[in-house]
Amino acid sequence: MMAVGMTAESIVFRWLLLLLSLTEALSDGSSSKALGRLVSSPLKTQRFISVSESHYDHDHHTHHHHEVVPEPHFAPANTSCEVYLGQTAELDCTVHDLTNESVSWMRRVEDVLELLTWDNHTYVNDDRYQLLHETGDRWQRWQLAISATSQEDGGHYRCKVATNPPLTLDVTLTIIEPRARVVDERGTKVMEKHYNSGSMIELKCVIERVPFPPADVTWRRDATLLSFNTSRGGISLKSDEAAGYLASRLYVANATPGDSGRYTCWYGNYTSDTVTVHVIPGENSQAMQHDTLPGSADAADGATTGGSGARGLTWALLLGALVATCLSCGTHLQLHTPGGSTR
Repeated sequence: MMAVGMTAESIVFRWLLLLLSLTEALSDGSSSKALGRLVSSPLKTQRFISVSESHYDHDHHTHHHHEVVPEPHFAPANTSCEVYLGQTAELDCTVHDLTNESVSWMRRVEDVLELLTWDNHTYVNDDRYQLLHETGDRWQRWQLAISATSQEDGGHYRCKVATNPPLTLDVTLTIIEPRARVVDERGTKVMEKHYNSGSMIELKCVIERVPFPPADVTWRRDATLLSFNTSRGGISLKSDEAAGYLASRLYVANATPGDSGRYTCWYGNYTSDTVTVHVIPGENSQAMQHDTLPGSADAADGATTGGSGARGLTWALLLGALVATCLSCGTHLQLHTPGGSTR
């Protein structure tokens, strides 16, 4: 049982009883005694009454508290993203406790922010851009996907939630571009290589910063695609996945002047490097080559003559030395003619 304060109806009822008693006292002639008795005796009232639990209004006596509504906020996210050239970039923006606020993706170009998406709408005129929207328990993910990335896709992107003030998440996208180089055995890039007829053409191409599995590596002479296996040579390929590195070698046996030309090493359709090959006509089958390095002077003419010219120069030097020795010793050099005369 529970007690509450006396109601106004109870008080009025008590006063009515008091007036009734006073009236009766006046009727029997003892008004003064009755009045003194009523005045001297305090009116006894009950301050509390008892009520049952079933009649107690709990809702009326409960204090109401304001519920705290959580504000939207970003989930922890990477602010940088790296992908290889040609792969798909995925930029994530996950927002917790989102209500009716809009979410957009923008890209910074110099000092201007270009609108890419707004809620589920895409505004960029490029089919490679897609918006993926997922929802969960008090979270929503807005992922911007860019397929077949190019070098121009690299830069700064921003995810924005339209709160007051707005929430922003900046993400930097970096495109890793492979690099191909035709090099010599020391790993130095070369621009030209010279060979004698009959020798073995051997070219080496290294491709760095590649993903695995990698794209195809191909060789071309001018516009002709070269085969991996031929009767005169072929192409080999080695890789190092940990270093993101490929090395391809092209072999052509019994080189002829017809093998001269521009040889290009291609990695997919992403990058390439070219070297010019010169095959010198002649009977010498020994492999003789001269590499021209980038920025160096072309000394190919003097380095590839060889043969009879070099041998003739050697005999002339020896003969000159012999004549000088004989003259210094006073010995007369005699030349015999077929007739037996001496000069």
